[in-house]
Amino acid sequence: MFDFVTYGADKLQFLLLIILRTSGLFIIAPILGYRTVPASIKVAFALLLSLLLSSTLDSSILPVIESEWHLLGLGMREIIVGLLIGFFFQLIFIAIHSAGALVSYQIGFAMVAMFDPNSSQRVSIIGQFWFLFATLIFLALNGHHIMIEALVDSYTVLPIGQVVYGQSIIEVVIKSTAYVFVLALKIAAPVLMTLFLTDVALGTVAKMMPTMNVFFVGFPIKIGAGLIVLAMSLPIAAYVLEKGMNFVNKELQQMYFAIGGV
Repeated sequence: MFDFVTYGADKLQFLLLIILRTSGLFIIAPILGYRTVPASIKVAFALLLSLLLSSTLDSSILPVIESEWHLLGLGMREIIVGLLIGFFFQLIFIAIHSAGALVSYQIGFAMVAMFDPNSSQRVSIIGQFWFLFATLIFLALNGHHIMIEALVDSYTVLPIGQVVYGQSIIEVVIKSTAYVFVLALKIAAPVLMTLFLTDVALGTVAKMMPTMNVFFVGFPIKIGAGLIVLAMSLPIAAYVLEKGMNFVNKELQQMYFAIGGV
């Protein structure tokens, strides 16, 4: 139970910093931070999680806050930590959209796009399909639990009020961001290879039969072959997403140590 009678200013400051780090996660995190989720639910969940964390963490580690500017600086650092945690998990879904854009361009669906309410942008239809598929895989693998667990683990390496940023954190972020292109190519590789071999076969047919309109015949062939391989490669995509989540979790630990100076 919370003792609101003796809840002093130091504990309120401690709770405020916890709320700021938790709010940073809910701003950018996949699923939990989507615009389709009502803001009232996000705020209620962030406050509930912060209250639970405040009852388990040691408030005595909070340094003495000398002024409002000092508190503001600590709050900004806490928000950035939450944003970084959510950003690392968001990289998986950025890779999904990138893979969908690659496949859509090669398969002939470059002009077919739909509006994504979460990013407020037009995305490829295959990218949106993979995005929904990745969301289901993310939930099936308890990715939302892993995100909350990563937030809780961050307080072990990065206690409240002791967050210090250095140049090493930039290197970790750049390395993890570059992984987006690797993950996108792994997801799209089966379809891209199939379409490449289809183009080679159509080019061979065009050389053997010059009078044949290869473009008219090849367009539906590429669409059919691409969609069939896309459906057959869904288990591979699920496996790649699972490995991608493990990679993100490891990179998060490195990020904690980089910020904590360990």
